[in-house]
Amino acid sequence: MTSDQLHQRVQEALDSSSAAGFAPWSDADFESLARSLFAHQYDGCAPYRHYCEVREVSPQSLGTWLDIPAVPTEVFRTVDLCTFPAAEAELCFLTSGTTAGERGRHFLRRSQSYEASLGPWLDAHLLPKGDTPRILVLAPSVADDPHSSLSFMLQWAVERRGAAGSCFCWKEGLPDLQGATSKLSDAVDDGQPVLVLGTARALQALLEGTIRGELPGPVVLPQGSRIMETGGFKGAAATLDRDAFYRGLSKLLGVPPASIVSEYGMTELGSQGYQPGLRMRTDEALAESLEALLLREPELADPWGVPRLFVFPPWCRVRAVDPHTLKLLPSGEAGLLRFWDLSNVDSVQVVQTADVGRVLPEGVVLEGRAPGAPPRGCSLAVDEVLAAAARSSATAQAD
Repeated sequence: MTSDQLHQRVQEALDSSSAAGFAPWSDADFESLARSLFAHQYDGCAPYRHYCEVREVSPQSLGTWLDIPAVPTEVFRTVDLCTFPAAEAELCFLTSGTTAGERGRHFLRRSQSYEASLGPWLDAHLLPKGDTPRILVLAPSVADDPHSSLSFMLQWAVERRGAAGSCFCWKEGLPDLQGATSKLSDAVDDGQPVLVLGTARALQALLEGTIRGELPGPVVLPQGSRIMETGGFKGAAATLDRDAFYRGLSKLLGVPPASIVSEYGMTELGSQGYQPGLRMRTDEALAESLEALLLREPELADPWGVPRLFVFPPWCRVRAVDPHTLKLLPSGEAGLLRFWDLSNVDSVQVVQTADVGRVLPEGVVLEGRAPGAPPRGCSLAVDEVLAAAARSSATAQAD
């Protein structure tokens, strides 16, 4: 199948899944699309093909979707993993800066499949009643950071779902805290519910500025307001634990802690995960499943009864692997998280991370990142991909 045909197939599958309430996909349906994507990525991305050849995996020899070779996120920093010339990309997302210097690159030939993934899943977890709140963003817009996948998602939300008055509060590379407090006060005066979207660090800065008296005092946003935070506290001078942070935001903005949603995403994936607190209010089947989980594992409940886990769309499956061997682990065992994301059409669909977590039938319990250097299994896999990329480059030059 061509890239355009695959994009159309992916978008139709995602649209159908969304219309059906995100019911779990059968293994046969997931396998069929995963195989087609693997064949496309194997044929079109020479470095990935050479890596698969070293692993002795091809579209013809593939056992199941679980056997599709995974690429560690670190490889995106040095190898262009795409099935088309990178210069032809409609979008190029870059990871945030790292101590290693190089930024990871995720090239998208077209944006439609990415939007088909992010849109319905965002709606389900932040706008489950189909409402249109005023959206205030404490993060860069696409104009401020054109290579940020987070900015792309937030811009989509403002333009496609935001009421009049929705805006970004960002100035000269920093959150515009004074501007944000003014806009929040306007929403209170107008009686307009607000969806605040922000990085955890920017929201923490808003909270700390108010505590220090540098910003106006707390407000009580109109009923129905909610908050999405993402990104953790990397780079923060001081950090809060999650529960204390949510209590502080609740007091600052008058939003119940159960209406604060955490988002999990990464540059290398087209799909995102969300904590399901808001969605549980409108999705009875999901609520029953998660309530049963909390009966089995009550320690997963936060103080407001929301499970401390992330749920991903049915077109993005997650498994944990052993950090040394990269072998799949049984359900519930902690390991490095691996993603099979069928919205990644023209890059690679299987991405190996250094994030540690437990994968349950109900969702993913994130436990942090592997400390220090990359885990041995990931490090060896990175070496294999880089060696394959070097062979691919040498072959291209010889031709």
